Amino acid sequence: MFKKLLAAAGVGGAEVETELFTHGVQPGGIVEGVIRLRGGNVAQDISRIAVEFVTRVEQEYEDHEGHRDTGFGWTAVHGPLHLPVGAPLEFRFGARAPMETPITFYNGRQLPGTQVALRTVVEIQGAVDAADTDPIGVGALPAQHVLLEAVERLGFPLRSADVEAGRIRNSAQQLPFYQEIEFGGSHNYPQLNQLEVTFIAAEHGMSVVLEADKRGTWYSEGSDVFDALWVDYAALGHRDWAGELHHRLAGMISRR
Repeated sequence: MFKKLLAAAGVGGAEVETELFTHGVQPGGIVEGVIRLRGGNVAQDISRIAVEFVTRVEQEYEDHEGHRDTGFGWTAVHGPLHLPVGAPLEFRFGARAPMETPITFYNGRQLPGTQVALRTVVEIQGAVDAADTDPIGVGALPAQHVLLEAVERLGFPLRSADVEAGRIRNSAQQLPFYQEIEFGGSHNYPQLNQLEVTFIAAEHGMSVVLEADKRGTWYSEGSDVFDALWVDYAALGHRDWAGELHHRLAGMISRR
């Protein structure tokens, strides 16, 4: 459906429509589509046309938490142009999803709490910028799938996922936010209330950050415990990842 662009005078603006040819993608993949402009009753000068990915990010403030839609992975589609009265124009594009794009699907299931969309931005001289947003699905990378499946094999049930503003310390993180995938407690690890997993994916491998809520005892308070491991995509099938995670979790439990 075409959406109105505001003309400088507030009336007679052009319209924009974005059609996606790719409705699902993995991090690092390409989303293809076409942007259609249709001139209105007045000619308009457009500064540039671009697309970007958007996700809802949780932001902590001094006295509360909030959410905001945050753009990332900006791709320029076309530079300045003049849109005549009633003129139809089309622009094909291919936008690469950054490797750290939050995933929304794993093992055929949607991850509750995370949404990603592609937003078309049309910057118009003398008027309000226009945007058209289309949701897309982001599937887990093979390495992410293997690690998440290993966590579930250890008895941790998948609960939800969210995207948080900030940076993971001592990581090669590129985006200003990261995704946390939350699992409930496992009967195999009664010392842990829950487990959160964060992926910092890159071209040839990814960092996997583990954060567990450790229960308190009669002689110690509960605490958050952390660990991280590196997954080389080329060596993905040569390791027992459930065994590796069990080893890591045992070490986290034993910390004081």
